Amino acid sequence: MVKGNLAKNTTYFTAALTFQKILSFIFFWYVSNHILPSQLGQYVFALSFTTLFSILIDLGLSPVLTREASKDRDSANRLLRGVIGIKIPLGLITLILCWLVILVTGKAAEVRLLVYLASFIMILDSFSLSFWVIFRARQTLKYESIATILVQMIIFVLGIIAVRLSGEVKYLMMSLLAASIFNFILSSTLLKIKLGFSLKPSWDKELAKYFFKIIPAFAIAGIFVKIYNTVDSVLLGYLASDTAVGFYAVPAKVVYALQQVVPAAFAAVIFPAFSYYYTTSKELLEQTFKKAFNYLTITSLPMAAGLTVMAEPIIAKVWPNYLAVVPTFIIMALTIPFIFLAFPTGYLLNACDRQKNTTINRGIITTIAVILNITLIPIYSYLGSAIAFLITNVILLFLDLFWVNKVIPLKVKDLMIILGKSFFATLIMVITILAIENYLPLILTIFLGAVCYFVILWLVKGLDMADLKLLKR
Repeated sequence: MVKGNLAKNTTYFTAALTFQKILSFIFFWYVSNHILPSQLGQYVFALSFTTLFSILIDLGLSPVLTREASKDRDSANRLLRGVIGIKIPLGLITLILCWLVILVTGKAAEVRLLVYLASFIMILDSFSLSFWVIFRARQTLKYESIATILVQMIIFVLGIIAVRLSGEVKYLMMSLLAASIFNFILSSTLLKIKLGFSLKPSWDKELAKYFFKIIPAFAIAGIFVKIYNTVDSVLLGYLASDTAVGFYAVPAKVVYALQQVVPAAFAAVIFPAFSYYYTTSKELLEQTFKKAFNYLTITSLPMAAGLTVMAEPIIAKVWPNYLAVVPTFIIMALTIPFIFLAFPTGYLLNACDRQKNTTINRGIITTIAVILNITLIPIYSYLGSAIAFLITNVILLFLDLFWVNKVIPLKVKDLMIILGKSFFATLIMVITILAIENYLPLILTIFLGAVCYFVILWLVKGLDMADLKLLKR
């Protein structure tokens, strides 16, 4: 029964997230091609700016609530009311601080309005997350899965209507606000109807002390990740221009989408395997890491190379108004292998009780990212942010590998063999693409390049039937 529920939950949520990501990417493509780069920059800046401040609302409360509500269902309502009681003052403080900073830093009135709207989205989403966490703790993801799809559809429909009828970014932001209001009302209503929960805030001193005692372990790594994921757009908005943020958003969105489709999905499979083998078999732990590393190498190298050599025709076809971003697109495409390979390294460390190492590593690259962006943006604008992005991801992978080697012995020779085979197949693929790109449509060129890559990889024995069966499974 438990296995059946787990399978259902996984299917519901994976399907919902896949739908959400596809629709989100289509929505971004449509919006980015129907508003000015400067307007897109204002939109992305406002969301990134408030995301940075959202750190102060949650502070790791969501994972703590998930863990504690999973352990003791009878106390779940008391725990949730305690979290609501903590989040209300934190939310008010965050709103005031967010509005104060945007006011005194001299941003234009239209940008300030977007930040004000986005700040309400931030508050609503934070509370909605806490509500959905209760359902996750009870292994009931059906409702959140449905809500995920409905919310994205609301954003999609209202956002496109806003762009077509007005062309003003404030109405685009209002479509997100409407979706967040819907999500908040739905999640809170389901808690009351399905679980009979009270949402009256509780200011329980003992419970608050308990929460604040354990949240640092959950909060620090999350804080670093949020800063790292938003600092480039925020600093671009201050050190360059809204247009620069808009141009940077295009390659950033492509890389993020690929990251969510391939390694993030892979991580959902390998993390529990790492956790299990860490306590049962170091040999299988090593083998599983090697396979994960190999498969993500095989996937990421041709993806990075293909996007690099096809950058100009892809941008010309999909984002014709953003041709200036081609060099930035190339640099961020080259980052893909390092991003992909940092997934198995990071998850291995977390699964093997090395959370401290992953937190320190991400703290280091966050600091480096801030320094590099401050240094490079005034000189190279959004290209500088792309260079900082590449450097920090390279550093992160090697920092992780250093600590992975403390858990399992890294056989560099074995890793270099698959890297060499994949690199050779990638090189042949690139030569093929360059030879045919002027004679065939873009989609057909990409397809033939991919076929060429996997044929060559098969011939040099970088991939066999056992690997294909395992990947399918």
